Formats: sequence, C-alpha cells, structure tokens
Amino acid sequence: MFVFFTRSALYPYDVRADYQYDFAGSQLILTELEIADGVINVPEELATNRTSFLKVSIDSSLWGNFVQPSVDIYTDKDTQTQYFEHGAAGVRYLNVSNLISVGVQRISLSGNNLSIENGPTELVQFENIVTAGKRILVIAPHPDDAEISSFGLYSSHDDVYVVTVTAGDAGGFMYDEIYSAADGVDHYLKKGEVRTWNSLTVPMLGGVTPDRTVNLGFFDATLKSMANDRNLIVKGLYTNTSDINTFRKQNVSKLAEGLNGTNNWQSLVNNLAYLLNEIKPDIIVLPSPKLDQHSDHQYATHATIEAIKMTGKRDGYLFLYTNHFILNELYPYGEMGAVISLPASPVKSNYFAKIYSHSLTPQQQQGKILTLDAMNDLRLGTDYRFYDLAFGQALKLFFLEILGKNESYFRRSVRSNELFFVIETDEVYDAAKASNL
Repeated sequence: MFVFFTRSALYPYDVRADYQYDFAGSQLILTELEIADGVINVPEELATNRTSFLKVSIDSSLWGNFVQPSVDIYTDKDTQTQYFEHGAAGVRYLNVSNLISVGVQRISLSGNNLSIENGPTELVQFENIVTAGKRILVIAPHPDDAEISSFGLYSSHDDVYVVTVTAGDAGGFMYDEIYSAADGVDHYLKKGEVRTWNSLTVPMLGGVTPDRTVNLGFFDATLKSMANDRNLIVKGLYTNTSDINTFRKQNVSKLAEGLNGTNNWQSLVNNLAYLLNEIKPDIIVLPSPKLDQHSDHQYATHATIEAIKMTGKRDGYLFLYTNHFILNELYPYGEMGAVISLPASPVKSNYFAKIYSHSLTPQQQQGKILTLDAMNDLRLGTDYRFYDLAFGQALKLFFLEILGKNESYFRRSVRSNELFFVIETDEVYDAAKASNL
C-alpha cells in the first residue's frame, strides 16, 4: 500500500506500462540490434551525426520501488546514467546519442535496482539538424526559461537572440524575509523588475549580449486570459497596473524601439511578428504546447505560431522543449548530470518530425549551474541571509530528495544533454500537424 501511494503521488500514470511513441510520421532511421547479457554490438557503418535511442524492456526490483532505478550505459570512451520512475517496468528508450556520436562499437548496460531484458531490440535514430552557422532565436515565456531549456544549445553558438515574453512578476511570494504581506504590490513590482533584469543580462554568461536580448514586458500568468479575449487589456495579477512599459522600459536593445501596443493578445502577436522580421532566425526554440503544462508556455508558442503565419515565414525549424512536463514536475528523473531521454508521452500526444539531443560537456554543465544560480527566482530565496531559517530550507531539500520529490531546476536541467522535439517551420501551416504539436 505504501509503495502504491508513493507511486501515485509522484507519477499520475502507470509506471509499469510501456512508453508508446508513434514514430510513424517522423523521419526516423531504425536499426535492428541484439541485447545479449547487457551488451549491444553496434555496426561500424552506423552514421554518428544522429540522435539515438535504444529501445529496452526493464523491470524494477523490489528495492527499485523505494529507490529510483537507473541504468548505467558505458563504453570504453564514456559512461552515462539514465533514471526511471520508482517501480518502472516495460518499454523505455535509452538516450545513447552521446555514445553513438563518438563511433563506439560496443555498449554495455548495467541496471541499478532493475533488470534489462535480453533479446532483439531497435536503435531509433534521427539525423541531426545542422545548427552550426545558423541564427537561433530562443523564446522564453519567463525569465530563466531560456537557460533551463537551452543554455547548452545557445551558449555553443555565436548568432543567438533571446526574447522573453513576460516579466515573471507573479508566482510565489519570493522575498517574504524582506517584504511583509502588506507590501504585496511593492514585492511583485520588485520581483518583476529583478527578473526582467535577469532576462536581459544573464544570457551574457552564454555569450548573448544585451543588444540581442529583449523582454516584451507582458505580465506573468496572463497569456491564456489574453488569448481567450483577444481585446482584453490585462493587469498584472499582483502589481495593480496594466502599463506595458512597467517592465518593458528596462530594455536596452535597439530591437525594443520597434515594440508597441499594450497588454493584449494582438499586441503580443504583432510584437513577435516584428521581431521575427527583424531577427530572421533559422531555428526558433520554444515550448511544446502538448508536453509543457504551464499555460504561459503553451500560449507563448501559440502566439509565436500566429506570428510566423503573419510574417509568411516558412523556412527553418522549431525546436520544442518542456520545462514543466505535462504529467508532473519531476521529469527529467534522477540526478543532476544524468542523461535526458524521452518522457512518458501518451500515444500520439505530440507531433514531431525529428528529435534532437544536444550534448553538454562537463564544462558546459558547470557553466549552466552558475547561470541558473544568477537567476534570482531559481534560488531558495533570501532566507540564506538569515541563519535561523537556512537550516530549515536545507532540511526541506534533504527530505524532498529522499522522497523523490525534488523539483529543483538545478537537478532537472543540468544534464549531459538538452532535448528538443523538432518540426520544420513550414509545418505550422498544416492544421492537423499544428494542432498536435
């Protein structure tokens, strides 16, 4: 009974069911392989510039119901670890992209608190998009979403822009050690100001200068309301203002000079269309509306797709990410530094042409830790300055880790790779595909 309760609390789906992906409409490459005593021999002629997933069938041990099970994937060149749900069983996909990319001919698997079935299997691969020399635009619904989702990607390229849609002014009462409940409006105005400043300056740690960063200044947690009533001029949830310049005025980029309108849906779409015309990106990185549960994330992408259609843009690619997985906030599972693989997506839940796994070196992971730490809202708060409270926070994090409920972005996003579902920009004009992104 305890095990069942723990599973249902952490995972609102059957962790003993197969992951079922509909690859039929995607541009995949299948190779038949064999697992024999945990060893897979890889053909020498296999192309290396691909994102690669090894299909396996696993079954957690009794102890794997209490301690998160994992698989160590190792070769003579590298070792990586992939984690699964407590009590996981059935078909899963091991992300072996980093290993295949260096041309290994032998991969060994070792289960921790789980067993791996021997026998025939498949290597599912996608040809990687050539990103070198491309102009990349990252759409971040809130300050820090660009860094959580794609710091490794954007910091490894030279021609990058980051556009943040909202000031991130809502959410929790972050600075309760500084502001009292009576200071609510002042608190949230300051929170939005600080997070807007974060969105414009922190990308410098990834090589993106402030002339290439813009915050549109819309209010946090209001995009869905704006979409439902396109003429509605929204106010900040807690800031008692509808002035679009409340946070937008912090921009220093010349791109911001062309921003106009007010806090309504059409202004959002118009501003995104303006930026698309000015930046002319080859790759747009943005949230997956089907895999990300946050409404601001979903509607930031809906607005971007409207803007794409407004401009008539058809070239390039969309790289779709999730920072708030639709089924729970624990994915990706396991420890910092481990590999990110496919989530437990329901059958046919989202359309994609390809999947792209972007590798991060240990040095890039270290850089990502420090970049996330520069985002004020990702820290524990200001209580670390008040020694009587710091111990309580540390104790809370300890128990969250033990229970498997640590939702920290440091744990979830500082990994050996970043994962994107890819479509060609032209596909947003296909109503059936666009409705299933």
